[in-house]
Amino acid sequence: GMGPGMMGGYGGGYGMGPGAQGPGGPQFSAEQRAKIAAIQTESGRKRWALMGAMREQMARMQDVNRDGKFDEQVARKAYDAMAAMRKQMFEASLDLRKRIDAVLTPKQREQSKSR
Repeated sequence: GMGPGMMGGYGGGYGMGPGAQGPGGPQFSAEQRAKIAAIQTESGRKRWALMGAMREQMARMQDVNRDGKFDEQVARKAYDAMAAMRKQMFEASLDLRKRIDAVLTPKQREQSKSR
């Protein structure tokens, strides 16, 4: 599963583990770390499911030309489905950021922006 250190690339370094958050970074309380870890775990599960659906859609996109005859309508539908999933991934990233920001104090949010 996704732990608190697994999402380090998202949300301005929130994925770092417990303890010091680096020079000049925000210090999180134990309660904040627990809340952030729970948010990241839930978000990681959603992202994992979306990535699986994207892999399945990519396989379908390859089937567009598999029988030797190109089907433009099938290709367009497959592309639109993939674009919709990418948008869901983007929305999930925004949601993660908003939910973690809600756990932080204004000072911690400001410190994380400056990093």
